[in-house]
Amino acid sequence: MTAAITTFHPPLAQPGYRLFDGPLRDVADVVSDQIGVVGMPSDWTHSSRLGTRFGPEALRRATTVLQSIRPQGGSFDPDTSRHTAPTADWLVDCGDAEITAQDVDATTEAIAAMTEGLSVAGAIPLALGGDHYNSFPACLGYSRGLAKRAPNARFGYIQIDGHLDFSDRLGAWGSHNHATNARRISELPNIDVSNMVWIGITGWVDGGDLALIEEQGGRVFSASDVHEIGAAEVMRQALAHAMQGCDEFYLSIDIDAMDAGYLPGTGSIVHSGITPRQYYDMLDGLAEAPLGGLDIVEVSPPLDPSERTEFLAAEMLFRILRRFRTQPVTGI
Repeated sequence: MTAAITTFHPPLAQPGYRLFDGPLRDVADVVSDQIGVVGMPSDWTHSSRLGTRFGPEALRRATTVLQSIRPQGGSFDPDTSRHTAPTADWLVDCGDAEITAQDVDATTEAIAAMTEGLSVAGAIPLALGGDHYNSFPACLGYSRGLAKRAPNARFGYIQIDGHLDFSDRLGAWGSHNHATNARRISELPNIDVSNMVWIGITGWVDGGDLALIEEQGGRVFSASDVHEIGAAEVMRQALAHAMQGCDEFYLSIDIDAMDAGYLPGTGSIVHSGITPRQYYDMLDGLAEAPLGGLDIVEVSPPLDPSERTEFLAAEMLFRILRRFRTQPVTGI
């Protein structure tokens, strides 16, 4: 008897699910103060464990499930004493960027065009990966949009990740891949390495890349720093460093900063990484920060049949986005 084979199909430009069940909108129809979701279903620039091209649809589905099980009228968070309202038009899903297999330049420009349009409009682009290279085109479009919207503005950058991703090249993959995204971002005209921060680094890193970051004024917090200093204090210091002389900041959430014992469904797993609670506490620390754009990457559903990876990642999104949908509750 032949065992059944599960076939994974790439997401369509019109997703079957929408992030947090928000309405579907064209980029051109998004307005200031909204969050515009852009899917980046590509893992052509990853060098090993594939599957993150299925991440955007998995995140949309997981957030929709989370949305469905929360009370219809909103919920109360005892940790923060805040009330969370259901998703409304402040978050809209713009579908997926066109991914051209094996053409990195075309894919880069397709993603960047969507996030640029959102940024020009004064919206916050939220890009769903895909492997971590896709953070570069997402941030590229944000950077271009910021330059058009506010020509003299500067932005800081915080990357929560188990890896630096600051290589200039990686073997046969060249200069544009999941190990070079932060280096490419550092070359954008309205950012400086001195306003870039990495959190959650663990295991082996390239000593030359680390030295270059530190020589240029960047800041690196290891996973051990998070364990020893505390997640909230690390994020406080990280935000202060990233925002020096800047108007807003860009956040890149690589889920692989979390220890693989909790979260196995990702392309480059790490051990002795940060815990779910530490990750959530760091994101909570950004509640009042001037966020300009963000991405979440490296969700690989085929590598975790339990589905817990995508639901942990969905909760990460809830923690960073609930600032837009919560209000203090009095009389409790």
